Amino acid sequence: MRSFMLMLVCALSVSARCVKRQAANETADASPVVLKSSVKSSVTGQDSQTGSGGRNLLEESSAGSEDFQSATNTTLTPDGQSNDQEGSASSSSNSSSADEGSTSSPGSDDTSTTVTDYSTSGGGASTSCGSLKNVCFNSGMQPSMFDQMTTASQWTTFGLDIPGGSASDRAKQAHIPMMAFKEHVERAVELVNGPNAPEWLLTFNEPDYSYKGMTPTMKGAEAAEAIKPLLAKPGSKTKFVAPVTAFPDDPFLDEFFAACNCKDFFSAYNIHQYQPTSAGVIKTIESYHAKWNDKPLWITELAPGGANCALSWDDTNKFMKEMFKFSKDAGYIDKVFWNTGNQIEGGDANVCNSWLVDGSGKPGPLLEMFEAVDCS
Repeated sequence: MRSFMLMLVCALSVSARCVKRQAANETADASPVVLKSSVKSSVTGQDSQTGSGGRNLLEESSAGSEDFQSATNTTLTPDGQSNDQEGSASSSSNSSSADEGSTSSPGSDDTSTTVTDYSTSGGGASTSCGSLKNVCFNSGMQPSMFDQMTTASQWTTFGLDIPGGSASDRAKQAHIPMMAFKEHVERAVELVNGPNAPEWLLTFNEPDYSYKGMTPTMKGAEAAEAIKPLLAKPGSKTKFVAPVTAFPDDPFLDEFFAACNCKDFFSAYNIHQYQPTSAGVIKTIESYHAKWNDKPLWITELAPGGANCALSWDDTNKFMKEMFKFSKDAGYIDKVFWNTGNQIEGGDANVCNSWLVDGSGKPGPLLEMFEAVDCS
């Protein structure tokens, strides 16, 4: 399904459609949150209210692929400085920490220790997970929400800038920007050549799929032409993650690399996954890695999902623990971004109880479970 912004589309994510996806008809032990949005079937390619393995967090907006800077309340200038715009929303009342007094699940390691050097871990990441455990946010997020996820290493959302209200030093340093569309290439060049260039930059997000005809698509050759300015001026401090497709078997990457002759420019591959079982996700990831295996892999969108998705919070917790353990044991997966850090405004019919905090920043049932995941 697709994942994307609603930060007035300051981000568009279209999430991935898992190939050869199984229809999900798992019954939940507890009533799941009912999510609604139109998604695209990975099998038929048609929009559906139930969807299949992938999903789309992009919400309808007339902003289209407008520059993220005009669509967010808080932006970063090319030198990396925060620039709160007039009228920006204030931080959530839960901004700097999780529910007071909350603890990890019984029997789990204490993973709430916060580190002070965020340059590589983002702060607070459990030692067993290292930098593997990360979070993806969607429209309506506030940077303060990330501060509640003390065991997460880094976070991303769909744009070059940090949206929402004021951000802590930890949230600023743990943010990984995304150059989602070709319209953002020029600003991305400025960013990576500025004095505070990011360590990582995610590139084109799901160019093979347009959500409700609103998000722009590109063929591989067009994307290869669009990225030329970045190839010419990549700066000296930033590493780049290859474009990610909505469908793992889409020919986009083959066409893109053939046209740009830039495969060595990227330091990691990228995949999105939404299926009802961890076994299905693992099978797809292993198949993808069998082809794209000369670099580490990032999973920048991960959650249980599928047609008629109906999983309890405990089911989601089981999926989450199995996927983080697999990712750590695999040996070729460097980062996993759990989707979603914040509850999707308006809901999403293809994701099963995956949000960590609600729209106001209040912890949901899964946050404590997420904090306790130790990747073992």
